[in-house]
Amino acid sequence: MNSYKKLTVAVLAAFVLGMGSTTANAGWFGASFGSTPSVTLFGQTLSVPVPSVTLGSAAGTSVGASASSDKGVSLALPFMKVGAQSPKLTVGPKTNKVSISAAGIKKQKAKKK
Repeated sequence: MNSYKKLTVAVLAAFVLGMGSTTANAGWFGASFGSTPSVTLFGQTLSVPVPSVTLGSAAGTSVGASASSDKGVSLALPFMKVGAQSPKLTVGPKTNKVSISAAGIKKQKAKKK
């Protein structure tokens, strides 16, 4: 039981220290939502695009399908169209980021301020 108390105190201390140093670790944690939601944990960002679905006359009346590492996957049936893109993982320090996805591994350009 004594080791359980020590573990609890250690976890709480680590949590408090982590919360107190958020200004020093800016950009290490975060989340964004929109057409491409992403989650950042320890500076590594995972982006997962939201699949698109179109129903009705706006989807068209033709039949077709395609798959590409750059554009993702799409399927079109009469009055229904579905599309999805692959997730992307961005890793590395701020000045030297690399993106990993179905399209391959690409070095990202530094953002201009």
